[in-house]
Amino acid sequence: PTTRNERRERFVSTQHTMGGAVTRPELTGATPKVPIKWEDEAFNNNFVELAADFWSCSWKHKPGTQKIMPIINNKQYAFKVKGEDGSEELLLYGTPGKGEFNDVEPTQVAKEFAASLGLPIKRILAQGGGHVLFLQDWLAAFPEAKLYIPADRIAQYTPAGRAAIAKYGRDRIIDLPKRGFPELNGIVEFYQFQGLRIHVDIPMPKEGGKPFSITNMPSRSVMKPVDPHDEVFCFHAATGLMIGGDNVMWYYPKGAKVPFLFKMQGNKAGCICCTPNDLMAIGDKEQVDKDAAHILSKDFDQYVGFHELPGSACTVDAKAYLRHAMRKVKWTG
Repeated sequence: PTTRNERRERFVSTQHTMGGAVTRPELTGATPKVPIKWEDEAFNNNFVELAADFWSCSWKHKPGTQKIMPIINNKQYAFKVKGEDGSEELLLYGTPGKGEFNDVEPTQVAKEFAASLGLPIKRILAQGGGHVLFLQDWLAAFPEAKLYIPADRIAQYTPAGRAAIAKYGRDRIIDLPKRGFPELNGIVEFYQFQGLRIHVDIPMPKEGGKPFSITNMPSRSVMKPVDPHDEVFCFHAATGLMIGGDNVMWYYPKGAKVPFLFKMQGNKAGCICCTPNDLMAIGDKEQVDKDAAHILSKDFDQYVGFHELPGSACTVDAKAYLRHAMRKVKWTG
């Protein structure tokens, strides 16, 4: 006889095969050429230096601000860069919120950190079409900054995005160029990953929606991927790091305890896992192929996203694992 947990694990292992049989990743044991100080990350409401002119700040978060969800990270990255006019600035990547689990507002921490460096914040990037709840917080906190969003989902398919645009206008909220900012090529390169589809926007408690519970979870029909979706990837050339789009793929280190709800979405420890096709579908196969090929063409040997817990990153065979994850959901051949 098997225990309840064993039966549950067996059930999970049969879910979300994500494209059928795929060969194993081509592992070589490749490790980073340039070390990144992942061990300095913590839930401490402070930016930590990962490498020269590159920082991260970790924030406790529950997806959708739903109490039933596990606590995960909702990182923000910061880069010291030069703008088109050649002046230095602090560019922010990610738009976290305070929620119920943090002591201070992320906007205040970013403001104080930029001041400590003597740098202005002129550009803030939303990391993906699913992160819209705190956009207005960042626009209000940095009136001189422009907010760049992935072009397909936020402005047209989310009430929070439309509300932010109605209040602040398109001179402050700008669609991110497909290949990011030309003056940052070879330094910090941003890519808009397009061609995906996701479920219609579900109002969260912060927006007046009902909290999820065991008896009140979105139905399969509600979660059917029908709306266009896009994510923002980033390649940091100096460290050989690829930062994944917000909700398309996660990494759990080997031996980590993966929350059951995330196992049901195909996540497992020891590899990179893409969101399965029944939750995030391919809408434009040609576009997805192009964007996946562009990302995999970059010379990276480390991978991380936004939701990995502090200190977690894929630092062995990162490109092989990312290619394998994309193949499993048929984003690339």
